[in-house]
Amino acid sequence: MVPSSPAPDQSDGSPAGGGRGLVSRLLPPAIRLWLHTQLDHLEDLDFRIEGRDRQILSGYLPQVSLSASQAVYQGLRVSRAEVRAEEIYLNLGQVIRGKALRLLQPFLVRGLVYLNREDLRASLQAPLLAQGLGEVLGQLGQSLPPASAVRDLTLGEGWLGVTWGDLETPDQQLRLRTGLGMREQRWLALDQPTVTTGQPGQWSPPQVLADLSLDLGPATAIDHFSVTPDHIEIGGVVRVIPADA
Repeated sequence: MVPSSPAPDQSDGSPAGGGRGLVSRLLPPAIRLWLHTQLDHLEDLDFRIEGRDRQILSGYLPQVSLSASQAVYQGLRVSRAEVRAEEIYLNLGQVIRGKALRLLQPFLVRGLVYLNREDLRASLQAPLLAQGLGEVLGQLGQSLPPASAVRDLTLGEGWLGVTWGDLETPDQQLRLRTGLGMREQRWLALDQPTVTTGQPGQWSPPQVLADLSLDLGPATAIDHFSVTPDHIEIGGVVRVIPADA
């Protein structure tokens, strides 16, 4: 869980005097709108702005904490996200005059996200996962099957298993099992992937493929990565950069 600090002075939409009342009316809707422009889908958003009146009125947010469920970013779906961002600078003067919210400087976001098996199943065609799975299967000259061909998806302690059916020959199946881990805080590792073909009870000997690492980018630093039979939990820091930077 993301810790929350005491915040005796919060922009929570409650009545307030002077400029702060204007900020409490305009800033939360602007932040919500901005978040929806960054994500493909977002539900149950709850956030809290912390800071003194003068700071917020100048466009400086010392800290923002938020939680959301069923968020989708670039095709990747998560059941729950809990994040905290600090040192945010916004064009608040323009927002008050009706302009769109815009970031003025990069800032860091620290948090946790949770993906269950259904999230992963819905995310197999997301660019990151599709790239990794496609490159693994490409070692066999096999392209990544469509999402509609997924028969089963399983998580274990540190590994992921996916079974696809053959759309033209339903009895034939392709099963991939790979370890999942994180290296150097930015490389998603698919370790010791194996592929078998056939059908339940009549599988071919597993073919061991080369390991693969996917770069999450220099703006990412993952310090917690856990895969269990129920879910994947990821924690770390992401640097958010203004779109026009």
